Amino acid sequence: MAIMSVTDLVHCSGKFGGLPSVCYTLTTIGSIDKVEEKSFTLPIHLESEDPVIFLFLVTFSTLGILGNASTLGIIICAKYFHKPPFMVIGTLALADLVSLFQYLSELIVVKLDKEIHDQYNQLFMTLIFTTAHASASHVVLLIGLRYYFVVTPLRARTKRSRVVNVASSLLWVFSVIFGLIYYAVRFNVQTKDVGTVVLFFRGYLLCVPCIFMGVFHCRKINNLRNSLNYCRISRQVRQMSAMILVIMSIYILSATFFPIAFSLHYYRVLKLRESKSIHVIARTLWLTNLSANPLIYFIYSPKVRQRVSLILRRKSSQQTTLERSSNRTLSMTRIC
Repeated sequence: MAIMSVTDLVHCSGKFGGLPSVCYTLTTIGSIDKVEEKSFTLPIHLESEDPVIFLFLVTFSTLGILGNASTLGIIICAKYFHKPPFMVIGTLALADLVSLFQYLSELIVVKLDKEIHDQYNQLFMTLIFTTAHASASHVVLLIGLRYYFVVTPLRARTKRSRVVNVASSLLWVFSVIFGLIYYAVRFNVQTKDVGTVVLFFRGYLLCVPCIFMGVFHCRKINNLRNSLNYCRISRQVRQMSAMILVIMSIYILSATFFPIAFSLHYYRVLKLRESKSIHVIARTLWLTNLSANPLIYFIYSPKVRQRVSLILRRKSSQQTTLERSSNRTLSMTRIC
């Protein structure tokens, strides 16, 4: 019988939903025969292994990118939307756009050339946590701004869009710092502590934003209910509560499934096939969160729908006027 006296831990490249792969190798001394190697690997992108799932998520991500880009474009181009409430929606759309673009780029790189991805694997993992923090923090910023407008409506009206832009810039700085802290901690710990580090950062992305969102939302509702015009705004309370509840539910679900998927696979609770299904669900929920937030806030407001419809009508009428003018000019030229 071979006596095992040395245990080697080998770190391999790859990730599972932005998480590293870990390989455990047992070696023996004092025997010619080696113990059969046992490895546990968290794949780079489980969704890239199935062509149907790959095409679905690529299409879903592309639609999310187009939706966020359209929302951001409308806010930038139309002067009516150059107000703090709409500008913060634009900053959220930008954060989700960057996060979607990062995921789609990485997924395509993995599919086309896995070696290139492995070469820059640490960078990709850092970007995942950076963009995830940016998206979550901008959701908190949006809910916090709505709370501020309800509690201090007169003071809030004096605020300019510049304040929103400054706040968004600071959140991006904090997101970059968060990503760098993850990079410094994650790649300087022992292999056995990788799971604890990843779960800690994922737990942060779940708990901290949800605490802020819950506090802002509850205080806003309480302030509205204590208002003198409660009977008149009770319908508004229900509408805002339903909208915020949808946004918070989507975020909580999307942020919860990743730690679950990682834990089940990392600690070998489930087999690869079952872990793959949970991972795909987690990925779809996170992409839904990134794609739906600005659109929900944008579609929710009747003023936004009316203004966008008015802009489209103006463009259509201008185009019709130009065509008529061009036709009249052409007719006069022919007569002459």
